[in-house]
Amino acid sequence: MKAEIIAVGTELLLGDTLDTNSTYLSIKIKELGFDLYKRVVVGDNYDRLYNELKSALEKNDLVITTGGLGPTEDDITKRCCCDALGKEMVLNEKSYEKLREYFGGNEKAISGNISQCMFPEDAIVFSNYNGTADCAMIESNGKKILFLPGPPQEMKPIYENQVEDVLKKYSSGCIMSETLNISMLGEWHVNEMVKDIIEASENPTVAPYFKKDKVILKVTAKAKNKQEASEMIAKKKEEIRERIGKYIFGENDETIEQSLFKLLKEYGLSIMTSESITGGMIASKLINVAGMSEFLKSSLVLYSDEAKINLLGVNADTIRKNGVVSENVAHEMVERMFEKYDVDCAISTTGYASGENAGLVFVGIGYKGKIETLKFQLHGERNKIRNIVSNKALERLRLIILENVSRETL
Repeated sequence: MKAEIIAVGTELLLGDTLDTNSTYLSIKIKELGFDLYKRVVVGDNYDRLYNELKSALEKNDLVITTGGLGPTEDDITKRCCCDALGKEMVLNEKSYEKLREYFGGNEKAISGNISQCMFPEDAIVFSNYNGTADCAMIESNGKKILFLPGPPQEMKPIYENQVEDVLKKYSSGCIMSETLNISMLGEWHVNEMVKDIIEASENPTVAPYFKKDKVILKVTAKAKNKQEASEMIAKKKEEIRERIGKYIFGENDETIEQSLFKLLKEYGLSIMTSESITGGMIASKLINVAGMSEFLKSSLVLYSDEAKINLLGVNADTIRKNGVVSENVAHEMVERMFEKYDVDCAISTTGYASGENAGLVFVGIGYKGKIETLKFQLHGERNKIRNIVSNKALERLRLIILENVSRETL
């Protein structure tokens, strides 16, 4: 089944409100195996919406709209949808009784909202238990329009509890996607490493993306049901794991800090951070993970030279000879954490977030007395730089732990 989604609302068109409904519905109808061909945002204008609906109906079997179902003059979606399919509206008794109950018999309020009870006689009406705007699916000559309310807190429960079961009747299968999250490699590098797998994969398909803070490989399968799709995806993921191995730190929504936490817990490792340029961002990411307090022993924000000297014990001569943003200082910061705090793992950062040398960063990473330093020359605004450094530090520590524990267990 071919589908199009139309989000209705001038506030969406002008960017005053974020259109999360279309993203949600895209995922949901994909899972049903429908082919989504287009997503559109249209303002509260009858002619523009009508023309978009007519165009969508020519090319698709199903058109889904969200928004514009309220009682005011600019809520034109339902009327427009019915006109596009040549449907007349009549009072729906079930919606009317629900409306009367909602307003406690207040005749003025009922009269002001009565338009929300009007539907074609042959419509499949869905009750809105979180608001006043019921919604429906209407059909003519095999073409269907499903109009849903705009507020996500109303739309999602209706879809999940009522609409999805109706749409399943028209589903010939499902489309599922899962992702593998990859660290320390760029999108182009990942693409080169699995290029032959990507090119040879038709179902499931494999595609590399950069998403927020990580590179991902998205594996998508189309099958008769979720179990079959899941099995197809699992087989393909195993093929990819054999190729990329340790660089895959998790799946789907798993973060690098969650992945690192699993290692700290599995091997009983303590960790500490001493941060200058990142200003506590690494520690903040770590403590986002429940249970991290057992392993994160301490964290210092050492933004000034004096703090590095007085609170951690970095030698003033090291800073004077090499500069505070240097490999030597990053290395010595880790040395002092091992000496003073007796931890298994340590991360230090020092760098420039702005100014002439913005983006020059050194990171010290230590594991059981062994220390290495990383140098980065990054670009972008200061918080982007800080976030990249934080993620790279956590990614590299994870790999160091994996490399060392594998040798320790031999």
